[in-house]
Amino acid sequence: MRNLLALAAFCVITFATVGYFQGWYMVKADITSDGKRNINIDFNTKKITSDIGKGTEFVQEKIKTIEENEKKNVKAPEESGSAVKR
Repeated sequence: MRNLLALAAFCVITFATVGYFQGWYMVKADITSDGKRNINIDFNTKKITSDIGKGTEFVQEKIKTIEENEKKNVKAPEESGSAVKR
């Protein structure tokens, strides 16, 4: 159970850190005239959606490239005659 909580905390911290540096959200803290703190968090959902789409496309292209390379590597020994003949 502790491991799951640690994993959840790691994911939240990672998302918060990456999101901050990617410009997914802005945190603004102000003090009002009567001395109260006002904290605003603005999420840029268009940028989040765009970045997730770009990441998905990148991963899909990498998977496709790896699959193509594996197919070439499997076909190459058969075509070159290096297979064991019985």
